[in-house]
Amino acid sequence: MKSFRAKLTGAIVLFMMIMLVPMIVLADTNENIQIISNTDEQGNKEYIVYIQELMQTNFASAVSNSESTPEQDLTFVTARDGEGNYVADLKNVVTEGPTYLYVKYNQDGQEKTDILELDLSKALDKTDMEYVENTTKRIDTETVSDLVEINEEINGVQTTLTVGGLRITDTDNATYQYQLMKVNEGTPYSRLVELADELNSENYDQKDMYSKIQLTSEFYTLYNQLIERATWEAVVNNEIRQPSDAIDGDQYVVLIRKTAEDGTVTTDAKLMVSQITPYEEREDVEETRTVQETAKLPITGDSIILFVALAMVVIALIIVFVRMKKLDKKEDK
Repeated sequence: MKSFRAKLTGAIVLFMMIMLVPMIVLADTNENIQIISNTDEQGNKEYIVYIQELMQTNFASAVSNSESTPEQDLTFVTARDGEGNYVADLKNVVTEGPTYLYVKYNQDGQEKTDILELDLSKALDKTDMEYVENTTKRIDTETVSDLVEINEEINGVQTTLTVGGLRITDTDNATYQYQLMKVNEGTPYSRLVELADELNSENYDQKDMYSKIQLTSEFYTLYNQLIERATWEAVVNNEIRQPSDAIDGDQYVVLIRKTAEDGTVTTDAKLMVSQITPYEEREDVEETRTVQETAKLPITGDSIILFVALAMVVIALIIVFVRMKKLDKKEDK
């Protein structure tokens, strides 16, 4: 009986100790975390960590290379970004080996400490974020609807098909290459277009920094993957023509690579939307073709004689008409 009471008392004491000691949880690596880095003029690197569910919660954080550092050996700091979000601001971080972020906050009136393992190698640099936001603007182009005309004779009718595309208007003395890929659903190119639409939408500026980093990180990674495996073709006459077999509304991602005289390489991405329909799929001919009737027969020597005879007949009729008018005038007198 005494043994049971001793065990029960021990269990109660242990439970009370657990309730009094701050709760420490080792969270999943980088779950719901976005990290952006920045390097100052002195070369010092700073990491700003956004924890999605704690952006509006007042928390303090500390960093360590061990997941078992006593709290009394850590320096906890509270930080906020320029938009008022609570963040972890990491300076002078030792990036060799694992990095653990200790996050202390109150939950339901109880102090809680989470330990998050960070992968700082996946942090999006501030310059990379600016790079993504300037995509489509690094190499100047314009959309042109009539880069070239294709003339074909169909059923005796001369048809002119106008082909559009992009014209490079960049003024630098450089060489250009491109890759044009059709956007098919479920491909990396369709995902790139979706991300680009979000980046260029009016809602982008309204997003919080966590969402902006998440969006630009995905775009940056995907964009660079597509650039690395692109098969480049030379741009001729600064023109990139859309395929002549495209149908109305087809979308194409155009990757462009510019090589300056000093060897500097710049890449960019553009979206091309086709306005051409193949002959066999056109319903409204007048909207998609410029049609001109051609002479059915060639002009030969026999044709010239017929024209001369017709002219003589017309002249004879005029003479007869004039004489009849004169006779009518004499009779009237």
